Amino acid sequence: MYTSIIDYLEKTTVLYSKKNAVVDGKEQYTFDELTERAKKVAAGIIDIVGEASNVPVAVYLDKSKETVVADMGVSYSSCFFMNLDIKTPEDRIKAILEHIEPKAIIVDKNTSKRMEEILRGVNCNISILLLETAKERDICSEEERNIYNRLEMQIDTDPFCIINTSGSTGVPKGVILNHKSFFDFLNWSTETFKLDEKTIMGSLSPSVFDIFIYELWLMAAKGAEIVILNSNMAMFPAKLLEQLKMEKVNFIFWVPSIMVNIANMDLLTKIQLTDLKLVWFAGEVFPTKQFNYWRKNLPNTEFANLYGPIEITLDCTYYIVKRDFDDSEPLPIGYPCR
Repeated sequence: MYTSIIDYLEKTTVLYSKKNAVVDGKEQYTFDELTERAKKVAAGIIDIVGEASNVPVAVYLDKSKETVVADMGVSYSSCFFMNLDIKTPEDRIKAILEHIEPKAIIVDKNTSKRMEEILRGVNCNISILLLETAKERDICSEEERNIYNRLEMQIDTDPFCIINTSGSTGVPKGVILNHKSFFDFLNWSTETFKLDEKTIMGSLSPSVFDIFIYELWLMAAKGAEIVILNSNMAMFPAKLLEQLKMEKVNFIFWVPSIMVNIANMDLLTKIQLTDLKLVWFAGEVFPTKQFNYWRKNLPNTEFANLYGPIEITLDCTYYIVKRDFDDSEPLPIGYPCR
C-alpha cells in the first residue's frame, strides 16, 4: 500500500535504477543517483527539524536537476516542501516566509547570499541548509534507518507540498496538497493517457507551478524521465523546439501562451517534432486558431485541454480533441476526471 511519493520512488528505483530520472542539459541523474542524493538532503533536514515531521521546508533554487533532488529530499525527511521562484520580488518572498514559517530553507551557493539578506527582514526563525554541503555528507546506517522509521509513520493524507497562489487580496495564499490527492489524479491520468516509463517530459513550467509537481509524481511513480527545459528559452521558441527534438520529448504539459507564440511564428513547419505524441495544456484559454495550427502540424499527436483550480490538486476536467474546430469556436473544458 502506498502512502507517499517515496513509496512510489523506492519501487521505481528498484525497477529502473540506471535509467535517467532527470536530464538537465548535458547532465543527468539516474534513479539510483537521485535517491542517494535525496536521502543525504533528508538527513540534513532532520538535523534541523529534529523529531518533528510534517513541517514545511522551503526550497530556494533556480529550477534544475537539483530542485528535483531537494524536493525528493524533503519528502524523504517526512516533511513537505514549498518551492520558491528566485525571480520573485523580495517583498513577496518575505510575505510568503512569514505566512508559512518554514522550519528550514534549502539554498545553494548561487542563492544563499540573497536568501540571507531576505531573512534579515523576516520576523521568524528559519534555518538555512546549503545543498552542496548536504549532498557531500555520508549517511550512516542509523541515519538511514531513522529516515525509514519516520516514513513508516506517514499516512496518505499528510501534506506533500505547498503552492502559493497570488491570493485574491494580493497577499500570497499557501495551498497545501497531500499525497492522496495526487494518487487519484496520477491513477486517472496514467490509465487514460497510457503514461509509463517510456514517457519523456519536456518540463518548462517553473518549480512553483502545479504542473512541475505533477511531473515529479509521474517520474517517481512510473519511471518517466524529466527533461529540464531552460525557462529562458521561452523567449527563443525555436531553440526550445530544437531541444524538444534533440531530447526526443514525447509529452509536454504547458500553458498555452508559449504555444501561441510558436504558432504565430510558424515554427512547427520548420522544426519537425516527430517524437511528440501527447500535448496537455491548462491554466489559460488556448485560442482555437493557434490550437488548430498545432493540431494540423502534429497530426499524430493527441491533444487534451485540462481545467481546474489548484485547491483540488491540478485539474478536475479534461477534453481530448478528436474533431475539427472552427477558428472562432471555443475548445470545451470537457468532462470530469474520474
